Amino acid sequence: MEKKQVLWVSRHTMTEDQRKDLERIMGGPVELDVWSDTVRDVEELRPRIRRADAVAAVLPTEKLAELMKITGRRPVLQAKSARVATGRFMVQPGGAAEQEFAFVHQGWQQILDIRIRTRAL
Repeated sequence: MEKKQVLWVSRHTMTEDQRKDLERIMGGPVELDVWSDTVRDVEELRPRIRRADAVAAVLPTEKLAELMKITGRRPVLQAKSARVATGRFMVQPGGAAEQEFAFVHQGWQQILDIRIRTRAL
């Protein structure tokens, strides 16, 4: 079975749970093309999008909307996560204790449409 090519746009490394679930929804093994730099202009992703079967991205809404315009028929995917308290606390600089949280993968969703209407204020 040929591996599906997925462009992963995120400053974070994909977790093992995310990857296993991505392989489930892609129907088999995936090869990740990782873009971990800040996306200043989605056009810089275009050459890598052309080689991808899907794009999985962690981007601000405005950038996702721009991305949707250039991906063609390729699905744009977004990981869903829950923020779960670990029961531990971390001491911050200055001595304040802050509760620690872990992000737990809850599945993937396909972005079908993003429309943003704005007006200058």
